[in-house]
Amino acid sequence: LQSQPHHIEIVGEKNTIEPIIRPVCSRYTVPFTIARGFCSLAPRHDLVQRFVKSGKQRLVLIVLSDLDPDGDMIAESLARSLRDDFGIEGDREVVPIRAALTRDQVDRLTLPAACKAKHGSANYSRFLARHGTDDVFELEAVPPTTLQSFLREAIDSVIDVDLFNAEVDAEAADAAFIENTRRRAMAAIKAAMPE
Repeated sequence: LQSQPHHIEIVGEKNTIEPIIRPVCSRYTVPFTIARGFCSLAPRHDLVQRFVKSGKQRLVLIVLSDLDPDGDMIAESLARSLRDDFGIEGDREVVPIRAALTRDQVDRLTLPAACKAKHGSANYSRFLARHGTDDVFELEAVPPTTLQSFLREAIDSVIDVDLFNAEVDAEAADAAFIENTRRRAMAAIKAAMPE
C-alpha cells in the first residue's frame, strides 16, 4: 500500500472475528487491531505510530463491530481519541468508516436480534434514537464469507485500485527476478564445485 494516498487501518471489536478478517487484511497488507471493545491505549499508540511512520496525511479507520449501543460508537470514539489523546489534527485527518455491522446490513441479511440493549449503557439513548429499536445484533451472526466481503468492499472504497494492482504486479516481477537470480547463483555454485 506504499503508493496509496491514505494510511489504512482495520479495527475489529472482538477476538472472534480475527481469523475471519486476517486473510483479507493480509491480501491487502493492511494492518489490523483487535480492540476488544473500546480499544485500550497501547493498541491506539501502536496504530498512531504506524500512521505517523507512513508519512501520510489521512488515516482511514475501517471498523467492524457489533450493532449495539457501544459497538455503534466505537468508530466515532476511536477517531475522537486519536485526535484528542494523540494529537492527530491540523493538516492530518482521521476518517472513520464502519464496514460492519450496519443497520442496512442487518436488514439485508435479515439477521436475528441477539438480545435487547442494556439500559445501563452510556450510549443506550443515542442508539435507540439512531436506530429506533433496542435490538442488538452480533458480528458472529454474519456468515464469515459475507463479513469478509463487507471488509473487502470497505477497503476497495478507500484505495486506488489501479495503484494497488500496479504494486501487486511489481511485487510479482520482483519475486520472479529474485527466483531467477537464485537459480543462476545456485547453478554457478554447483559448476564451480569440484567433483
